[in-house]
Amino acid sequence: MKEQEAQKTWEEYHERIKSHGITSEHDLVLDFSFFTQDEIGAKGIKTQLSENYEISISKEGEYWLIKGTTRPYAINLSQEQHIGWVKFMHDVALSYGCIFSTWTIIEPETKQAWSNENIETGLE
Repeated sequence: MKEQEAQKTWEEYHERIKSHGITSEHDLVLDFSFFTQDEIGAKGIKTQLSENYEISISKEGEYWLIKGTTRPYAINLSQEQHIGWVKFMHDVALSYGCIFSTWTIIEPETKQAWSNENIETGLE
């Protein structure tokens, strides 16, 4: 995906969030996950991210699943901060041989949720 197409995809994703009245002033909760076949990588990413997030790991078949959350705390993110957070998580994942898989933004009062799984990229 080219940079211009990626930027358009992000803008559409954030427009859907803003259309529900959500701004950078709203408190949000982030849930996210990674996976890897490498136990050492799973434990390493858990150790690093446990400094700022609640992290759990489990083994499902041949994969280690690493789940994280900001809960019970909420955060505030602008569009630029959200993009920066995704890039950071991707880089951390790669440094431990993991794949940054999913994230979900939840507005705790209304329980509205937006997930990267619903981003239309046109890629198969």
